[in-house]
Amino acid sequence: MRKAWVLAAAVAVVGCGGNSRSRGGGGTGSGGGTGGGNVGGMGATLFPDGPDADHDHDGFTKNTGDCDDTQLNVSPMSIDLAGNEIDDDCNGVVDDPQPSCDPINRASDAQSLAQALEQCDHRFFKSVATNGPSDQRARAVVNDYGVIKPKAGANMIALSSGVAADADDQGYVVPQSGTDLGNTFANPLPSVPPNGLCAGAGMTGGQPAQVNDYTELVLKLVAPQNVTSFSFNFYFMSAEYPEFVCDRYNDSFLVMMESPNEFQTASNIAFDMQKNPVTVNNGFFTVCTSDTSHPYTNHCTMPVSGLTGTGYETLQGSQPIGGGTGWLTTTAPVTPLEEITLRFIVFDEGDGILDSAVLIDNFQWGTQTLDAPTTIQ
Repeated sequence: MRKAWVLAAAVAVVGCGGNSRSRGGGGTGSGGGTGGGNVGGMGATLFPDGPDADHDHDGFTKNTGDCDDTQLNVSPMSIDLAGNEIDDDCNGVVDDPQPSCDPINRASDAQSLAQALEQCDHRFFKSVATNGPSDQRARAVVNDYGVIKPKAGANMIALSSGVAADADDQGYVVPQSGTDLGNTFANPLPSVPPNGLCAGAGMTGGQPAQVNDYTELVLKLVAPQNVTSFSFNFYFMSAEYPEFVCDRYNDSFLVMMESPNEFQTASNIAFDMQKNPVTVNNGFFTVCTSDTSHPYTNHCTMPVSGLTGTGYETLQGSQPIGGGTGWLTTTAPVTPLEEITLRFIVFDEGDGILDSAVLIDNFQWGTQTLDAPTTIQ
């Protein structure tokens, strides 16, 4: 769909060296550099000059805010792209940064969480809500999580399968044994088979139909006119490492995307290099202490001190009770001006104890051309 859109846009711009364009009935129009073209010899001008002309077919005219009617990607529905020295969004300022809307408080309501992701531009931000049980204790706006700081702005989102609080926060609970929130909900991705690297570890069949300690944030956005992708950062940590690697007890973080052009059926866009969802079994689980007593563990390449203050570095005996992924970046394709739905979801499988948390921040629109979503370290 994206290639078709780009081709249509290119066709719309061809031939706009003059002030007007025309098309003839069954043939080529006679419009040129100065005069309006005739349709079928009747003298009607399809694309008139003046403040109501829309030569670039972006849906805007000079009278409705288009500051360059020869450029499809310059309009009031675009965002300013840093460094291109163009007033992409027609607000009169070249290369101005996107507005910051970090909440000044640390409320856990859906609107504050959206603001922590820098989503408040009324042109592109449509709505935000929680879904399912989504216990208030399991979500928060935070300005740090232990030693982990936001990737953009002053705040970031914390979602958890227990209490979304670090060791310095009021209400903090050690992630192991953690907090059973006491709720269940339908598994949003029940068809995913177990991690192939866990074969022989007792994980057979698909995912459970019902999961526990469920928290979901639903964000609806419209893609700006001049973008083809978006990205965000996340950091997953879990107290289920290493005891429950390749076990039926497992917390998960999903990002389900739905849009008219990319994913007509909601699909998970955050996964490791083997397309495994983000759990304690995923290939990015590297901020930890290596353990060789289980069927499948990832090689821990970063010290667990990277989790200091989160609670997941707390020692149980001589070993930390958990581990994490470090900051990851998910990037996904999008079609200009389409509405997308993003669902950020955390839940536990098998029981409601041994908590996990995910930090989410730095949502950005971009111009990368992608065939499919990617997640990288």
